[in-house]
Amino acid sequence: MGKVHRKIVVSKFKHCLLLISFMLSMTLMVEHVAAESAGSNDIIHLQILSVNDFHGALVESGKNLGAAKLAQFLKEAKAQNPDGTLLFSAGDMFQGSLDSNLLRGKSVVDVMNYAGFDAMTLGNHEFDWGIDILKQRIAQSKFPYVCANILDKSSGKPIEYVKPYTILKRNGVNIGVIGIATPETAFKTNPKIIANYTFADPAKTVNSLVPKLKQQGADVIVVLTHLASFMDERGNISGEAATLAIQAVGVDAIVSGHSHQLVSGKVGSVPVVQAGYNGRAVGKIELFYNKVSHKVESTNVSVDKLPVSGLLADRDTQVMLEESQRELETVKNVIVGHAAHALSHDRYELSETLLGQFITDNMRQATEADIAFQNTGGLRTGISAGTVTMGNLYEVLPFDNTLCTVAMTGKEILKVLEYGLMNDKVGMIQYSGIKVSYDAAKGRVIAVTLADGTQLDLEKTYKVVTNDFMAAGGDGFTMFQNGQNLHDTCIPVRDIVADAIRNQKVIDFTGDDRWDQLSREQQKDAA
Repeated sequence: MGKVHRKIVVSKFKHCLLLISFMLSMTLMVEHVAAESAGSNDIIHLQILSVNDFHGALVESGKNLGAAKLAQFLKEAKAQNPDGTLLFSAGDMFQGSLDSNLLRGKSVVDVMNYAGFDAMTLGNHEFDWGIDILKQRIAQSKFPYVCANILDKSSGKPIEYVKPYTILKRNGVNIGVIGIATPETAFKTNPKIIANYTFADPAKTVNSLVPKLKQQGADVIVVLTHLASFMDERGNISGEAATLAIQAVGVDAIVSGHSHQLVSGKVGSVPVVQAGYNGRAVGKIELFYNKVSHKVESTNVSVDKLPVSGLLADRDTQVMLEESQRELETVKNVIVGHAAHALSHDRYELSETLLGQFITDNMRQATEADIAFQNTGGLRTGISAGTVTMGNLYEVLPFDNTLCTVAMTGKEILKVLEYGLMNDKVGMIQYSGIKVSYDAAKGRVIAVTLADGTQLDLEKTYKVVTNDFMAAGGDGFTMFQNGQNLHDTCIPVRDIVADAIRNQKVIDFTGDDRWDQLSREQQKDAA
C-alpha cells in the first residue's frame, strides 16, 4: 500500500472517530438535558405570603399604606405563582383603629375574604371583644382559623370554634398548617375573657401533631403562629418562634407575629418570617418540594417592605372601604378639642410618658382616687399637636377598657410598682398621685411619696383606680385581685379622657417629675 493511500485511510479513520465521538457527546448532552428536565418537573415551587399584626390599619395614613394597596400587592404577588401560593395571617388583625373597632373587625374580614386568605391563627388581641364577637368574625370568614395550643380547661382539648390544623393542597402537594397562639395571651388578654383556657407549650403541641398530619397525607408542615421573633444585625433570630424552630421536629417553615418585627432568616434549616405590623410589609417563604424524594429540597425567605408611594390601590377594596367609612364618619371626625403640643407615648420605652401622666391624672380625678395605674400597652400611640378627634382617641385607647376602683394597702401598692416599673416584659406602668424614686442599678423602689407630700404607709389603705384589664390580672398585675371592694364603674377610660379634653378645650399639659430614677452619682451616694 502506498504512503498516500495509507494517509487517506488514516485520515478517514480519524474523521470517523471524531464523528462517533461527536455523536456520543450529543447523545449524552441530550440525555443530560432530558434528565435535568425530568428533575425540574419533580420540583414543586410553593410560595407562602404572610401578614401579621395588621391591627385594623384599613385606611392609608402616615407609613400605613392601607388595605387597598396591600390587597393590590398581594394580588400581584399571588399572580407570580398562582397555583403554588398560600396566603396566611399570623393574628392580631382586627383590634387597633377606629375604622375596625367600631365595626368589631368586620371590615378587616371583608378585605381578607376578597384578598383570598387561606388561613389565620389567633393573636392575643383577637379576644379583646369577647368570644362571641370572635365567633362572629370566624363565621364571616371564608378561610379557616387554626390554633392547636389553646385548650379548654374542663376538657383539656383544643377550643371547639377553631381547628387545631388544616391541610391545604397546592400543585398536588399537601401542606399541613398547624396554628399556635403565644402563651403570653394568658396575661396579655383580659383574664376574664380567657379564664376557661390554658395555653399549652408550642413545641410539645407541634411535635404531637406532626405525625398525625403526616399520617393524613401532609407532605409539608408549616406552623402558623402568633409567637414573637426578633432578628439582630447579624441575622440571628431569637424569641418564641426561634425556640419552636429549635425544639420542633419535622417542621418545614414557621410564620411568626406578635413582636411587630421584620424577620427573615433561618433557625437551623427552618425558615422563620415576620412582616412587621399594620400591613407595612409582607412575609415570603419559598419552599421547593421534591416529589421523588418527598421532602423540601431548599427554601428561600424574605420580607417585602411596602412603600406608601408607588403602589396602586385595588379598586374593589377601595370601594369596600369607602362604604364602611360612610358608616364611621359621624363618629370618627367629631372634634373633641385641641392639643397645644404633642403628648408623646412609646409603649416600648421603659419610662413614664407625658400621655401616661395626662391619662392617669384624669383617671384619678374622675374617680376621686388617691392613686391611678394604667398599663403602658393599653396606650397605643401619642396625641399629636393640633386638632384632637374621636378617631384620634380610638387610636390612643382602642381597647374599650373601663375604670375599676379598689381599696389597696400601701404594701400591695408597692408590689404593683415593684412589678410594673422597668419591666421588660410588659413595659413601664403609668401612674398618678405618687412620686416614685427608683434605683435602677439595684432594681428596687427607694421611696414613694403621695400628692400631699407624705410617705406611702405600707399598712394604710388607699383608694386606687386602674382599668378592668389590669384589675383582672392582665399583664400579670394579679396584685389588684388581692385588694378589697373591687368595683367596675363600667365607665370607659376613653370617655373620661374625651370629657377632660372637651372641658379644657385646649390641652396644655406639661407634666411633672413624678418619676425619679437615681443617677449613677446618686446611686453611689446611696450605697
